[in-house]
Amino acid sequence: MRNMFKFWHRAKAEDGNASVEFVIVVPVFLLLFVSIFELGMATIRTTMLEHGMDMTMRDIRLSTGQTISHDQIRDRICDRAGLLKNCHDSLLVEMVRIDRVTFDLPPIRATCIDKSPEAALPVTTITNGGDSDLMFLRACFVVDPLYPTFGLGAMLKKDPAGNMQIVASSIFAQEPK
Repeated sequence: MRNMFKFWHRAKAEDGNASVEFVIVVPVFLLLFVSIFELGMATIRTTMLEHGMDMTMRDIRLSTGQTISHDQIRDRICDRAGLLKNCHDSLLVEMVRIDRVTFDLPPIRATCIDKSPEAALPVTTITNGGDSDLMFLRACFVVDPLYPTFGLGAMLKKDPAGNMQIVASSIFAQEPK
């Protein structure tokens, strides 16, 4: 009978309760913390890309009649964007004139750099605008998620190389000369 009471007493002990709660709760908090950090970094990168693009777009808008190349636009955006790692190698820009009669826009899906080993550099269009032309400018920045296999990083839509794409676009009117 004594052995049965000893067994019953040991079965009622609560020594492991804190460990069980820890094992259940900590992964949830880690997932939440990592996801918040990933979202914060994506937001900062998006904001910096949009800032760099806005400042560059202002220069282009005010310099009507000058010819500007893809590399010049990309370099200006990267110089002003800050915090975008390997920006010059990961940013692709396109600028096209919008017809004022049909208002046809480029395809919704942005053209981005594919960093897969077998991929070639995609070709984008850079059209310089004239007086009062309506222009569409879009930039696509490709970056690795901080935690690609955990939390929000695992749920993000990624390209074949495992990178996420941050796209900023804007429409502006060229200033008359």
